[in-house]
Amino acid sequence: MVKYILLFATLFFTCLTFGQENQRLYALESDLHNKLTELRSVKADSSIKKLNEEFRTLLADALEEENAFDYPFSSLKTLGKIYSQDKLVRIFSWNVQYEDQSNDYFSFIMKKDDRRDRVHVVELKRKKQPLQALVRETLDHENWYGALYYEIVDVEKGNRTYYTLMGYDANNQRSTIKLLDVLYFTGKFPKFGHPLFETDSGYQNRVIFEHSSKATMSLKYDVNRGKIVFDHLSPETPNLKEFKEYYVPDMSYDAYSFEKNKWRLQEDIIAVNSQASDQVDLKAYDSELDTVVTIPTKGKWINPDDKDAPLDGGGHRAVTPEDLEDEKNGKTSNSKKNKVKKPKKEGFGGVSYSNLPEKEKNKKKKRRKKD
Repeated sequence: MVKYILLFATLFFTCLTFGQENQRLYALESDLHNKLTELRSVKADSSIKKLNEEFRTLLADALEEENAFDYPFSSLKTLGKIYSQDKLVRIFSWNVQYEDQSNDYFSFIMKKDDRRDRVHVVELKRKKQPLQALVRETLDHENWYGALYYEIVDVEKGNRTYYTLMGYDANNQRSTIKLLDVLYFTGKFPKFGHPLFETDSGYQNRVIFEHSSKATMSLKYDVNRGKIVFDHLSPETPNLKEFKEYYVPDMSYDAYSFEKNKWRLQEDIIAVNSQASDQVDLKAYDSELDTVVTIPTKGKWINPDDKDAPLDGGGHRAVTPEDLEDEKNGKTSNSKKNKVKKPKKEGFGGVSYSNLPEKEKNKKKKRRKKD
């Protein structure tokens, strides 16, 4: 009887303590929500910097609370919050956009230490640098390049877990960047970059996809296929090959598949849905909406040889079963270039990172007719 009383008392005080800790987090979340709402409503750079610093300080305090790792912070809609698949890592990231349309990025990483029964919180400090120059560099929390992370895929190599990150950088008014990176830990501190990605120029620590800011590129992990599937990018015309701001999806798809401890590149994947459904939903980051979106696509990829298909970039296109049959029979086809059509987009998860409202549309002034 005594042991049951002791067990009940232990559970009671544990629940009481947990409830009190969550009450503190709830109060902190309320302050964070108000501060974030205020931050997203201002336009002047001075106000943005001041409010963002106040929000960053509040968030740092909140993440040090006992149950912060599992606390949802669900009211903070414009703050990115993602978990690793093993539920040992959680990343918070957000951006602010200034009057000149440039962006700055901020992030905290939480890492569970089960052996010591604690959670380490590390803030990433941005050192602005060109991403294209960092494809073979290893970085740490003191010289982070800055990005918004929206998906994590865990992979094992030896006795270490490597967290494959998918991220977004608004870059500038002409081009946008999607990226694949690798996060791992030495002790409690995060490291970025590891040569896991196979490319045409050898293995890289990270892969950078720069494209026109007017286009939307899909880069996501396909759970059913166990692959990172992404749009292949091609210049709008061959003479623009050297200018990444003119690259757009060409309606072919490539993928990375984790084989023999590496992410191995597979070009022109046969894009036929393995599900019974006739639709596949892909995640992408839409620069117009400034949010991660869901893009519905047909289960069977459109053949670029079709007269209504978008441009194929002069040769790099999706391979379909019909192509394989034609090739076997010695048939060839002529591709036609057309304008890229944007699919209908729906907001994904309600996440919007920008602090600025939707851009005002230019209105033509009506001139009064003279008598």
